[in-house]
Amino acid sequence: MRFYFLLFLFFLFSLPATAAQQPPQGSVKGRVAVGDDIGEMRGVAALWDVASGKEPDPRKYILVPAAVVPLSADGHFELKATPGEYYLGSIVRATAGPVVGPPRPGDRVMMSPDAQGRSLKIQIEEGKTLDVGLQQGGWIYEGFAPEAELALKGVVRDVNGDPVSGLLVFAFADAAMSTQPVAVSDRTGEDGVYLRLNRSRPVFLRARESYGGGPLAGGGYVGVYGGHDPQAVTPPGKGVMTGLDIEVLRLPPAGNRGQGRPEGPPQ
Repeated sequence: MRFYFLLFLFFLFSLPATAAQQPPQGSVKGRVAVGDDIGEMRGVAALWDVASGKEPDPRKYILVPAAVVPLSADGHFELKATPGEYYLGSIVRATAGPVVGPPRPGDRVMMSPDAQGRSLKIQIEEGKTLDVGLQQGGWIYEGFAPEAELALKGVVRDVNGDPVSGLLVFAFADAAMSTQPVAVSDRTGEDGVYLRLNRSRPVFLRARESYGGGPLAGGGYVGVYGGHDPQAVTPPGKGVMTGLDIEVLRLPPAGNRGQGRPEGPPQ
């Protein structure tokens, strides 16, 4: 049975991205700066689609952005997206760890939201570049607010039952997990995974090492809640739902996948 589950995951996470014509795009550019000279800047700029009905606020929940790019060493950025209205935000890293991902306590959040919870809306137009200029200020992220009590909690484990750190857990509205995720966790630690949602609805959970829906060309850990038969999770209206452990398997790099099975426990 485990062999067939391995094959299922191998197929699920190795499918090539469908080739499609690039839709029309516009862009937004600018620069972020903080008051103190912090030397080479680390961080990201991101866009969230206003039409999704979800306003970004990492104190309450984590949303997957529609577009994200790393900041340059001096804080410049340029984001490309299809025409529409977006929230524009940025994270300036003051913590160790991956540049791309949700804010970690101690990082600076800028533009969306500001310290009062207001967000910066912009309009992307086809073939045009919007320049928002220099953006300053921001606030220091301290983690989820105490009143943000809607959460899913579990531990991501390998096939030997050991916790796996550094992974992301995505929540999808569809069982195929092929649409835009509705939420994403911070990277896992030894104490488990928290996944904050902005409203209660059934979701399917998938763990992997990186953002993006394409194949894991470099290999890495993957897994879904429920194994080869993904199970829907219905969060409570309020509170913390626990015990949602996910078993992950390590896929080899794409160039080595014809040489044997994905890594599993010793037989």
